[in-house]
Amino acid sequence: MNFKLVLRSVIIFLTLLAVALAALALILPRVLQIGPPLRRTPPPPMLNAPRGEMPAETGGLTEWSQYAGGTYGVVGSGFFMQLPEGTLVGVTTSHSVWTLGTLNHTLEHIAFSLPDHTDFVAEFDTLYGRPGTPRLWADLSIDYVLLQANQTIDPALTLTPDPRGAPQPGERVTIYGGFGGGNGGRRIFEGTVQTVDATGVWVFMDENFEPGLMSGSPLVSQHTGQVVGMAIAAGRRGDRLLIGFHPIGHIVEMAEAVAEFPKIAGYRR
Repeated sequence: MNFKLVLRSVIIFLTLLAVALAALALILPRVLQIGPPLRRTPPPPMLNAPRGEMPAETGGLTEWSQYAGGTYGVVGSGFFMQLPEGTLVGVTTSHSVWTLGTLNHTLEHIAFSLPDHTDFVAEFDTLYGRPGTPRLWADLSIDYVLLQANQTIDPALTLTPDPRGAPQPGERVTIYGGFGGGNGGRRIFEGTVQTVDATGVWVFMDENFEPGLMSGSPLVSQHTGQVVGMAIAAGRRGDRLLIGFHPIGHIVEMAEAVAEFPKIAGYRR
């Protein structure tokens, strides 16, 4: 065996590995950073959209899931949305039911309840079109699940999508949290929109709070009173809480293009 050749190969490999690790150390913080960098809050925008009333009842609902052979458990949040043509759909995230469509862990039902309640306001066994996929990187618009509502729903629990499709930077918005967390039900948090593009809406919240299980909660414009996004991801910039949302316009677009309604238990990716 040529030990000099082996030694030289090992040295070259370790050198390349060190270079790769150094590069990775520089790249990873920027890749894994959630949302835009901390910068000055945009000024209030000029809004031409008509003013509307904020939802009188809770807009966000607790999401439950039930797998084959199991009982229901809380997995996140969701809400009801009425499409422009009048169809009512349930809206939640893909990452809350990330095994949806897999063979070894069959999801059978998804249900919504009022925050801090265990009785369901709706139980779903059918998807409204093919679902999205859990978010891995910066694109929040891939993460969604739409549900076919086959029962009568209290109109007070239904939100209307903002025709603009998204809020504007500097606009004041409110999260209607779907997960009560044992705090008496309704949880409402205000914030200011920082950035908006096709892949996501990012909002700095006025206060710090624990956002766990609030993915799927609706974001409502304080100007129009209509839903402008769905909570997907959260992070921090210094001592400030930053939350990212799937723009509602894209969710509506996906819903309007639906051509199939597979059963939750039978759906396969």
